[in-house]
Amino acid sequence: MKSPVCFLIFFLSFTYLLAQPAADPDSDELATATTLIPPKIFVNCSNTRCFDDYVRTELSFFDFVRDRFVCDVEVLVVSFNTAASGREYTLTFLGQGRLEGLGDTLHFVTRQTDTEDMIRKQLVRTLKQGLVRYVIDTDFLQQLSINFPKRKVGQPIAAAQRDAWNYWVFNIGGTGTANGESNRKFRSLSGNVRINRVTPRAKFSFSTYYNDNRNRYQVNGQDIRVQNVAYGLSSLYVRAFSEHWSAGGFYRGSHSIYQNIDFSQSLAPALEYSVFPISQVTRRQLRWVYQAGMRSLKYIEPTIFDRTRETLPYHQITGIFGVTEPWGTLSAELSGYQYLHDRRKNRLSFDLELSWRIIEGLFLRLNGGASLINNQISLARSSIKSEDALLNGRQLPTNFNYNSSVGLNFTFGSINNSVVNPRFSGVD
Repeated sequence: MKSPVCFLIFFLSFTYLLAQPAADPDSDELATATTLIPPKIFVNCSNTRCFDDYVRTELSFFDFVRDRFVCDVEVLVVSFNTAASGREYTLTFLGQGRLEGLGDTLHFVTRQTDTEDMIRKQLVRTLKQGLVRYVIDTDFLQQLSINFPKRKVGQPIAAAQRDAWNYWVFNIGGTGTANGESNRKFRSLSGNVRINRVTPRAKFSFSTYYNDNRNRYQVNGQDIRVQNVAYGLSSLYVRAFSEHWSAGGFYRGSHSIYQNIDFSQSLAPALEYSVFPISQVTRRQLRWVYQAGMRSLKYIEPTIFDRTRETLPYHQITGIFGVTEPWGTLSAELSGYQYLHDRRKNRLSFDLELSWRIIEGLFLRLNGGASLINNQISLARSSIKSEDALLNGRQLPTNFNYNSSVGLNFTFGSINNSVVNPRFSGVD
């Protein structure tokens, strides 16, 4: 008798359990469990180094993934040069999936004198600040420790800092290079000086350079030497009148054995129009710059047009486009240059750079440029030696040039591995 009774009790209990409703995906219990999963982070570096290993080591609390389509938070990192030769970093935080709608944009600026360790620490500090909001509504909030600096007694809330240099920045540099073999030697010397002053309303820059490259070869007992010297200077002043309009001017001077130019100088006023507000340049830009002026040229040898010197009017228009989005970056530049004394003497150039994340794990990278050239007025009349042509010592006549590269990269496999293991790294 006991067996049938036990069997009946077991059957009724099992039936009751099967009859219970399945857990609701939107129930409070599941939501609470979800908060116990650290957000998945994807750091999308557009045009700058992001110190991947260091970031993953310092922020090991989060799960780092290698594709933006599976992350909870995408961090778009973009950087641009500052007037003081440092860089301004912009970090755009974009929530996805369960964190969609949460976003923020943070900035920090580095100096030219900052070391790599100082830069990466600032990057991690800013990442921490931006990621706080993504754990506020989770149980992880209790594990956070946030510290604010204490103000000294009597210290004002905000004190304006006075710039002792009044925004002026000076940079002096030089490089020497040498390499060779038994029958080949190469030596290069270069130097440069840059001076600039940049404020929100005005910009002044001055730069000068010197390059001396020398090649020497021993071929079948023959001594072949080619020297290429170039130096020059350029200056720019521009003043902004609004978020869209700016005006200024250019001065340029140069010497080049390669181009048969003893000395060339040009002076041109210029006007710029920015379709988008200039403050949005880190995410998108479309600018047009027009300049018109005079260029004087003195040649090393008589040209193919039998000239030793001349002064010519010219104008140039340049369009600059750029966009940085989570899917990648696209930048393009279109430039047209024309001498006004003979409009057939012109040059049209186009450059394009694309980095596109097509689908999960699939990247397309494209770089290219091309020019239609009809303004080689400085070509020397004398014949070019073969060694000068082969060793890039003299300019050759041409009506076009181009460069291109295309690459595809597909990555698959684990997307959640955040382990950093540097053993044996850097060994050839």
